[in-house]
Amino acid sequence: MPSEVIRHSTKIQDVFVADLETAVDSRGQFTELFRQNWFDIKTPIQWNAVSSYAGTFRGFHVHKKHADYLTVLQGQVHFLLKDLRQSSSTFEVEQEIVITADKVQGLYLPPGVAHAFYFPVAAMHVYAVTEYWDLADELGFHYQDACHAFQLDALDLNVSERDRQLGSYQELLAQISSCTFI
Repeated sequence: MPSEVIRHSTKIQDVFVADLETAVDSRGQFTELFRQNWFDIKTPIQWNAVSSYAGTFRGFHVHKKHADYLTVLQGQVHFLLKDLRQSSSTFEVEQEIVITADKVQGLYLPPGVAHAFYFPVAAMHVYAVTEYWDLADELGFHYQDACHAFQLDALDLNVSERDRQLGSYQELLAQISSCTFI
């Protein structure tokens, strides 16, 4: 397996996509998902696997302390991103990144980049975090807020009650205005 991966910058500062190499033989396939020496990031300390039904929408979430590293194992995920770091050169820049299980890639999201996940088909993704789960680090804004340009109105979305109760984008910005993202 490679000692290095090919990383692609995105429109948002400090967010990157890494192409992961899959070795295939008569027994099946093997993919290294993460090596610390591939990335200059804080080491992930917790890994989670999530399966989602077609039509599921998770988010918009943002974290003050922890970064996320994600990969898709089955299906397809649309990652909708918005930079909320006021000190960033890409503050309020948005980007949609689609990752499928057919081309295994890793996606790194630093603290302060809001993210939502849309699953047009049933999918499973694995994600690592650099801090243990902490309710105080689980912030977000309502997915139907007009603050973003992602076209969600025509979709029949399966959204959690927690995400339906999130406040507005402006409320979140006021809440994190003095925040230093770690």
